[in-house]
Amino acid sequence: MAPADGGPRAGLLLGDPFSGVFGVFLPAAIPPATMDGMPGDTRSRAAELRALHRKVPVARYRSLMLHWLGRWLRSPRRALPAPRPHVGPGQVAITFGGHATAVIRYAELTIAFDPMFGRWIRGVRRAVEPGVRADDLGDVGMIVISHRHLDHLHPASLALLPRSATIVVPPGGAATVSPLGFSRVVELNVGGDLELRGVQLSAEPMAHGDDPLARGLSYMIRGDGPSVYACGDGAWFPGFADIGARHQPDVALLPIGGFLPGSFRERHMSPLDAMYAFEDLRARLMIPIHYGAFALSYERLGEPERWLRQLVRERGLDAHVRILAPGESELFVTPRRDHDGQLTLGGRILGGAGGQRPGHRGGEPAFDALLGERAAAAPEPTRPTT
Repeated sequence: MAPADGGPRAGLLLGDPFSGVFGVFLPAAIPPATMDGMPGDTRSRAAELRALHRKVPVARYRSLMLHWLGRWLRSPRRALPAPRPHVGPGQVAITFGGHATAVIRYAELTIAFDPMFGRWIRGVRRAVEPGVRADDLGDVGMIVISHRHLDHLHPASLALLPRSATIVVPPGGAATVSPLGFSRVVELNVGGDLELRGVQLSAEPMAHGDDPLARGLSYMIRGDGPSVYACGDGAWFPGFADIGARHQPDVALLPIGGFLPGSFRERHMSPLDAMYAFEDLRARLMIPIHYGAFALSYERLGEPERWLRQLVRERGLDAHVRILAPGESELFVTPRRDHDGQLTLGGRILGGAGGQRPGHRGGEPAFDALLGERAAAAPEPTRPTT
C-alpha cells in the first residue's frame, strides 16, 4: 500500500532507505533474488508471504500432547533478570518479561503490557520462568491488555499488581478485570485514546480472529522519549501499513510465535510475517515477543528466535532488531537535533547522505545513539530448545 502522500513506499524489504529518528539509515536494497517483485498491492503481498512460507523448513513437534506430557515432569528453566536501567527525560526502557509480557518505562510512567507470571496455561507448562516478577512492578501506573486469551489477560497475575494502577482493556474486558479492584478500568475501542502522566496511549486494530476472546487491540504509546508500538498477538494484515503511515513508531514490539500448522497464520505471525509488519509500520527498531515460553503450536519453542536471527543475518538488520532474553532490558534514547533538523551525536551528522549503513554494532555511533547506555551486561540468554 502506498503512503498517504502518494510517494514511494519505503521500507526494509524493499530497500528504499529513509532516515530514522535515531539518525540511522535503514538497510540498502534486498537482493532481487531474495525478494522478487515486492508490489505494494496488499493481495500480492499476502500471496508472496504464503509462497515464501512454503519454502522455509521449520523444526516441529511430532506430537504436542507428548511434548506437553514430558514438560509436566520438568520445572521451568530459570530466567536471568538483569538490573533495570534508570530512565531519564527523552528515554524509554523496555524489559522483556517472557511470552508476550513487556514492561515499558518512561520517566513519568511505567506500563505493564500483557503481564503473565503463571507457570501453566490450561495444562501447558511454561518452559522458562518469567523474566519479570510482580514484586518488580510496584511502580506500575498503567496495565495494558491486548485481548482476553488467558496467556494475555491472566487474572491471577493481575491480582499481584498494584491496585492503584489504571488498567486498559479491549471491548468486553472490563467485566473480567473490574472485580480485581483496580482504581480505574478503561475499555477502549479502535481509535480511542487515553493520557496518563504525560504518556498517551492510542488503540489500534489487530487481526487475531473473530472469537470474542480473540478480538483485541494493539497500542501506540508516546511519552517523553522514543515512541513504542505494542502488538501482543495476531496475524499480518494490511492494517499495519495504515498504522505505519499515521504513526511511524520508533520501536515495535511484534509477536513471532504460534504459526504452525500453516492455518495458524490466520491468527499469528511467523518471524517472516513480523518482518513484513515491521516494514509496513515504518518502525526504526523491532523487539520480538510472544515466543519461547509456552508450546501452544507445532513449531519447536526455539524455532521463532532461530528463524528471526537467520532473517536478520541475511538482510543485514542487526542494528534494527533487538532480541532480548527474558528479564533483559534495553534503554532507548532520542538523540539531539541540530538547527537544520538533522540528527547529531557528538558533533557528527547522522542519517544524511554520508550516514553509516547499519549492519554492525562495533563503535557505530548511530547504533549507540539508539541504545544509549547499557542497562547492564546482557545476561547469558536462556534459550528454549525443546
